[in-house]
Amino acid sequence: MATERILPAIWLRAAADEPAQTAQTAPEAVAAAARLARPRGDALLSTTTRAGMLIGVSAAIYAVSLAAVAGLQAQSQAEVAAQNQPAIDAVAQVRAANDALDAAIRDADARTRALAAEYDSVSTDMAAYQAQFAQLSALVAKVQGSAAKLNATFKLPAVTMHGAIGGGGGGGGGTVVVTTTSASGKP
Repeated sequence: MATERILPAIWLRAAADEPAQTAQTAPEAVAAAARLARPRGDALLSTTTRAGMLIGVSAAIYAVSLAAVAGLQAQSQAEVAAQNQPAIDAVAQVRAANDALDAAIRDADARTRALAAEYDSVSTDMAAYQAQFAQLSALVAKVQGSAAKLNATFKLPAVTMHGAIGGGGGGGGGTVVVTTTSASGKP
């Protein structure tokens, strides 16, 4: 293959050097080109050396392209992160507001439970007070009934006092009627 690429260049050089020998045949030209293309003595590069060079060059090209792709990917990830940052900040704010709302709900629940316990306590006390009030009402009714019976049976005397009652100067004098019962033992 290398001979085929070199052949046109050598053919042109040979034609320029020897204008009179343009009538050479193709096999003779190929042989002349092969003599000129090959260095005398050892071969310049062996096949394994050429293969190693090709592998090294292709590995270098692959490494450069891989680095370029990694750089582009890092840049695109940075752009995506920058675009997503406002949304991340908004989520953080919503989370903080949600936590504050949750704390307020827990506080309201605790206060509601305390109020319910206090209401239960007050309603229990209220039932006890109602029972005592019913007893007191029954006692008052009993006393009123006894007093009514007493007034119907006995006529209490009227007490009349003459003169001013109290030491002040604002009121006028007059008659005051005070009635007492003998049930207390005091007139």
